[in-house]
Amino acid sequence: MTDPVPAVTITGITKRFGDVTAVDDIDLEIGDGEFFALLGPSGCGKTTTLRMIAGLDFPTMGSLQIFGDEVGTLPPNKRPVNTVFQAYALFPHMNVADNVAFGLKMQKVERAERDRRVAEAVGLVQLGGMESRRPNQLSGGQQQRVALARALVNRPKVLLLDEPLGALDLKLRQEMQLELKALQREVGITFVFVTHDQEEALTMSDRIAVMHEGRLLQVGTPEEIYQRPANRFVADFIGRTNLLEATVASSEEVVLSNGMRVAAASEHPTGTKVAVSLRPEQAFLYRRGAAPAGWPTIDGVLREVTYVGNALVHTVAVDWITIEVRTPYRSTETTPEVGDEVSVSWEPGGVTVVGD
Repeated sequence: MTDPVPAVTITGITKRFGDVTAVDDIDLEIGDGEFFALLGPSGCGKTTTLRMIAGLDFPTMGSLQIFGDEVGTLPPNKRPVNTVFQAYALFPHMNVADNVAFGLKMQKVERAERDRRVAEAVGLVQLGGMESRRPNQLSGGQQQRVALARALVNRPKVLLLDEPLGALDLKLRQEMQLELKALQREVGITFVFVTHDQEEALTMSDRIAVMHEGRLLQVGTPEEIYQRPANRFVADFIGRTNLLEATVASSEEVVLSNGMRVAAASEHPTGTKVAVSLRPEQAFLYRRGAAPAGWPTIDGVLREVTYVGNALVHTVAVDWITIEVRTPYRSTETTPEVGDEVSVSWEPGGVTVVGD
């Protein structure tokens, strides 16, 4: 049995704009039927990568294949892809049905087939009954669904999404994240999703590629990216973390900058300067001296407590660092107060060593 052909294969792709290298020699495979996120800060190269898959930009060097066919020099209309942008670009003078049907009309699809496919696409995005409405009569979330239907009606093999939820308010964006993931499962095609929002990528994706300064830093499942970041940038960019400076003592132990020895698996050579990533929700806060015996413990003073709804964020000042601890909020629980002497502790082995 042969291995399935990846939906997208990028080999040695580089993209330069004059003296600026936007994408720097990346290799990447995206599987058929995956919900795949390109994640990174502004200017990291994620949108340029998406545009090269779409055919809106051409690689300076390298190979780009879609289901095994080289497409790196083909125009967008010759590729089995469609793109949804943050600006939905709906035609204001057309109703929902006509907006969705536009691409099919350009392809001269027969009227009966066109109507059938439009009805199917509108139903997929839960806009049945709104076919006669114009964009200005729709909410932001509904307009986003029209843009999705217009892309899906052409039956692309790969759907490309460039921050399509960026214009929505937080609550609607979170609702649409779940709807978009459910839609992807229903249609079963590959979605390649560009975002700078870490939570969005973690919530929606089967796998994530983290990019920075045109380079691909790590590719993995949301859990792998969050729990086992490849380096400092990934650890710090994905969610929040405490980075404690350390030196590798052995394959199983590091020494923090305060001289404390901590159990932590590491593949770095002995003597290498590294950081220990301690996620705020994986740290525990105790009154001074009350931490469990045998657990790594750092003493400090509680400087700030921030209520964030379902949790309390505690800022603990140590003489060599500030540590953030996140604990579930319970209205009846007595917690240390600002100014109290406290201990930050974590389960043995509950940290990750990251290099540069």
